[in-house]
Amino acid sequence: MLNIGGRLKRNPMKIVIIGAGNAGTQLAERLCEERHSVVMIDERMDVLMQAEASLDVLTLCGSGSDPVLLERAGTDKADLLIAVTDRDEINIIACLLAHSVGVPRVVARVGSAQYLRSSSKYNLKNMGINLVINQKQACAEEICSALALPGAIESFDLFEGRVMVAGFNISADSPILGLTPATLPDQALVRKLRIMAVRRKEKLIIPRGDTSFAPQDSIYLVGSPDDIRTFSIWMNPSQTPFMKVIVAGGGDIGLTIAQTLEEHSDAEIVMLEQDEDRALFCSGELKHTLVLRADALSGSALEETGIVPRTAFVGVTGDDENNVMNCLMARKKGADYTITQIARTDYIPVVESLGLVDRIISPFVSTTRGILHYLRSRNVRAATLLHNLPGELLDIIVMPGNKYIGQAVQDIKFPREAVLAVALRGNEILPATGDLTIMADDRLLVFADSSAVKKIQSMFIK
Repeated sequence: MLNIGGRLKRNPMKIVIIGAGNAGTQLAERLCEERHSVVMIDERMDVLMQAEASLDVLTLCGSGSDPVLLERAGTDKADLLIAVTDRDEINIIACLLAHSVGVPRVVARVGSAQYLRSSSKYNLKNMGINLVINQKQACAEEICSALALPGAIESFDLFEGRVMVAGFNISADSPILGLTPATLPDQALVRKLRIMAVRRKEKLIIPRGDTSFAPQDSIYLVGSPDDIRTFSIWMNPSQTPFMKVIVAGGGDIGLTIAQTLEEHSDAEIVMLEQDEDRALFCSGELKHTLVLRADALSGSALEETGIVPRTAFVGVTGDDENNVMNCLMARKKGADYTITQIARTDYIPVVESLGLVDRIISPFVSTTRGILHYLRSRNVRAATLLHNLPGELLDIIVMPGNKYIGQAVQDIKFPREAVLAVALRGNEILPATGDLTIMADDRLLVFADSSAVKKIQSMFIK
């Protein structure tokens, strides 16, 4: 078994995508890059024409729940069907029809969180839908992950939470500046981690022992969550855990964020919600969160919440412009960190380039990431879709008979554009130090620039 570069098989798959909106187009782009054969179905001819103009896909215009259209798309010969329209009934029916003709895996995006209730007797997974993903829940989970690791550009778990990958910007006063991996003071901690990549402006650097860290670098680490938190606090001393989190917006995303924080964080939580009925509902659903009926754009509302040192502000009102303005107001009032949801993907580069918000979460990217994570592997819950870093994470299982079995990592000539990040042996996580000896059935996580992927493939594929 080998899962490399996130590919599900060595041979290209046939994939049917229902819905050519933001999520469907992002999925198609990624899957086309991996040389899969993609058919897209949508009722809007204009979006299909845009997809055809930029992607190597076939398109069919019509409803994804139309059995005749699914037959024309050759769905019965597909390896995978993904339904990501904005209509739950079309997504569900398309998946059920695909399952009925033997499609091995089907994925449905749903807008209603009721479909995610595992206790329901009408569980969609029991009806043959392998993955049911809710855009709002995926967005909320990504925001909570960002809040759990202050200062992270992005982070995700691997190997059932035992390993974390996280990227950080190096602050101007960081003690890491001017040092190299070999001269970092706590070498015992460094040996537990792996500095797998550095991004310097738009350039990707695979670090070596003599790579010097510079201002405005972004550094990506692999290791246990506790070790990464310890290193990140030393690296950026100002990025300690948040003492207070203000959530602007009591919709489904805001409520999910507050509930998650109540369960997993010691921070004081305040929610601002304009609608009286919704504010009362959220107050009844939450145990320790202070819910205020207020507009976050009102300076008095933010003053009433009492912004203290190490306060994070989360903008999830459902209105992109309001979210950005809320974050700007919160920053002006003293919030240390701002994070927001922005639905319009064309807004994101502008807001990022102006530095208006510390972290932006796109519901469409969150949905795409969640689906791709599922496709990568049943065991690696999150993997290769990095927002801010070029290159790929390669998930490799060392097969018996491989020529590198019995060799120490320091004796294996990996490409300079690649680095062995971590190894999983049974249930044991092994730091990828030079004296680590490769054994059969080891699971290796390798980070590589795209130029080195084929070389890694030739090393581990017979």
